[in-house]
Amino acid sequence: MAGKQTSTPGKELDLAPTAGAGVPKNFRTHPDIESFYRFIHENDLREEGLEILNTVLIKKAEKKLAKKSSN
Repeated sequence: MAGKQTSTPGKELDLAPTAGAGVPKNFRTHPDIESFYRFIHENDLREEGLEILNTVLIKKAEKKLAKKSSN
């Protein structure tokens, strides 16, 4: 996985996308992501939000490994 992850309250995940990953460098400024962060903050769901993001990242990494092993 690229980037650092932290569960420290008040800090965002630092998930620096790699080149060609299909994710714009400024993904945190995308309206959907901003809404997600706002929802997490307003409802005090930091731990749950981190768990969701970790699950997504793990599944993405598993797909990437499966794709590499099939080639």
